Amino acid sequence: MLDGTWMANETNKLYLDCIHCGLCLSSCPTYRVLGSEMDSPRGRIYLMRALDEGRTKITDSFIEHMFRCLDCRACETACPSGVHFGQMMEEMRGKIVEENPAHWFSRWMLQYVFPYPWRFQIASRLLGLYRVSGIQAMIRETGLLRFLAPRMADAEALMPEIGIERGVTLDSFYRAEGRKQGTVAFFTGCVMNSMLGSINRSSIRLLNAAGYDVIVPGEQICCGALANHAGLRDTAKEMARKNIAAFPIEDLDAVIINAAGCGAMLKEYPLLIDGAEGFSAKVKDIAEFLVSTRIFARLKLPLERRVGYDDPCHLIHGQRIRSEPRTLLKAIPGIEFVEIEGADQCCGSAGIYNITQNELSMKILDQKMEKIEKAHIDILATGNPGCMFQFKYGARKFGIELEVAHPVELLARSLGEIQ
Repeated sequence: MLDGTWMANETNKLYLDCIHCGLCLSSCPTYRVLGSEMDSPRGRIYLMRALDEGRTKITDSFIEHMFRCLDCRACETACPSGVHFGQMMEEMRGKIVEENPAHWFSRWMLQYVFPYPWRFQIASRLLGLYRVSGIQAMIRETGLLRFLAPRMADAEALMPEIGIERGVTLDSFYRAEGRKQGTVAFFTGCVMNSMLGSINRSSIRLLNAAGYDVIVPGEQICCGALANHAGLRDTAKEMARKNIAAFPIEDLDAVIINAAGCGAMLKEYPLLIDGAEGFSAKVKDIAEFLVSTRIFARLKLPLERRVGYDDPCHLIHGQRIRSEPRTLLKAIPGIEFVEIEGADQCCGSAGIYNITQNELSMKILDQKMEKIEKAHIDILATGNPGCMFQFKYGARKFGIELEVAHPVELLARSLGEIQ
């Protein structure tokens, strides 16, 4: 029986830092939509403390409140006491899942597909085949899937518009252009490399143009973020160990990542396993890294578009990176940069949250899309694959003519053709 003993050590007593001021409430996506105290950071901390003190037990309602959290970390940015809410939530979920296993399909995907790049690549190509073959159109037209399996229908509706060959096979080494400034390693990510491969190519091209040799370790796997958020802590720990072993950090200036969720996870490996500090200290988001390089001098081709930027939660809240992507985008000739209202608020994607909590996710997305529509932009830039897929779906749902792009795609266009 799971009780409060899981909080017996100092790390899990982090809830004591909360002074219950409520400044986190307005930042919390679930509280803004539901208006429920127990679906706010303060309410969830109250439940954790009640569990620790023996005033409550793990019930279905308790689990629901914990897994309704998007783990967006906006409450951490708002908190004057520096409460490490995300750390508490992930530990709590891990203990819940020990006695209340996740759905078999989620466990299978997170434990037996995501950790193996070739398996994920196959799965991605099958999704692409499903789309281009006409089967997707037939399924959607008949509505049969929603009748037989509503949750699967929700997932299918959110499926990105990918083709069969969207993934890429990267070389192990890419040479710097011009005078060499250093050497970095590139973390490919499972979703990025399989579904948004051109973004990885653009990222490497930019790093080379900035004067850096780029190595791409072949033994790297999924970062483990989705498994960790789902409470599969042991799976996430094993992924962390394998990734650290894959990167020769002593020979590198940095480990570069272009997906916000992956970057936050890599930087927080020390919270999962011992001895990860050296690796995590080298991890840099690509915008965080490029803003201090010579890349600005290479941006030549104009992009005459109104461009807005939406902050991925695990970049602005998880890594406290806000100005760097904006600085890079504003440096592109011709761009009219538009600041979007609520750009720092969650879009509702949150890994696979838009599948597991679809109704709530869509309400959160609707709030975002209303603000994006008012901005009258041509391009929405954001630095996380889940956010990109969510916004592409939102644009289709709202009937908005909107290009959704990663910032590196726009930077690469200004740089010139990818070689």
